[in-house]
Amino acid sequence: MKPSPTLRIHIIDDDPAISLLLVRLLSSMGHQVSSFQNPTACPVYTNPHCDCPSDLPCADVIISDIMMPKMDGIEFFKNQRQRGCKAPDANKALMSASVSPLQQTAVAELGCHFIRKPFHIAEIRQWLEECGERISSGRERMQRAESSPFHACVPGKDPVEWSPSCD
Repeated sequence: MKPSPTLRIHIIDDDPAISLLLVRLLSSMGHQVSSFQNPTACPVYTNPHCDCPSDLPCADVIISDIMMPKMDGIEFFKNQRQRGCKAPDANKALMSASVSPLQQTAVAELGCHFIRKPFHIAEIRQWLEECGERISSGRERMQRAESSPFHACVPGKDPVEWSPSCD
């Protein structure tokens, strides 16, 4: 089994105790962890008319509480998707001690993971390994595409690399 890559993880939770616990836990696993008390800290929200300004995801994994002031986690992930967030939906997780049927449906529609509080460290570790595998395979596909001999040439323009769809 390959060692898990170091992941860039964003934690969004208004409960400082939960945030601190997750930061310490995930950092001890070798990950780079940032914590925010509310989802509007995401760069997309500094300008409500702006799409994600980055070509690459700002994080490999995003974990958000569902119940927060200003904006709940479901609304946060929906807004991210609409504004072009580059982080894979499967590498996003919503946390809550309880979840309504409507919220369960929303989580499923978003394609993200659900973590029930109180959470089990083994469950988070397993999910992060899966996230790492998705990130690693995505990086490998990008490297293969970058080294591909295929180019699209337009007369009078520089060659443009062509990367076949790997999905």
